[in-house]
Amino acid sequence: MSEQESIKQTLDVIRKALEDEDSPNIQEINDNILILNKKVKDDGTIDLIEDTKLSKSETTMILNKKLDQVFEKYLTKWLDKKAPSYLDKYFNKK
Repeated sequence: MSEQESIKQTLDVIRKALEDEDSPNIQEINDNILILNKKVKDDGTIDLIEDTKLSKSETTMILNKKLDQVFEKYLTKWLDKKAPSYLDKYFNKK
């Protein structure tokens, strides 16, 4: 498929999705999914994204790492800032 045909097909799918007022069923959605496999880097070069699947353990590891980062950045700061006041209020009521 040439690049122009690919672009035309992509635009047809988008146009059809925008014109369609009825919500499609799951099979129609799966038939019209567009998967992009290219990524433009900051320097302007294009990378082809390989179709690799992650195992369950790899996915869990990535999610745990991201959660650790988020907790470290936001939750820990919030706890450091707010926990003393909450603890004071709790112990003062008792």
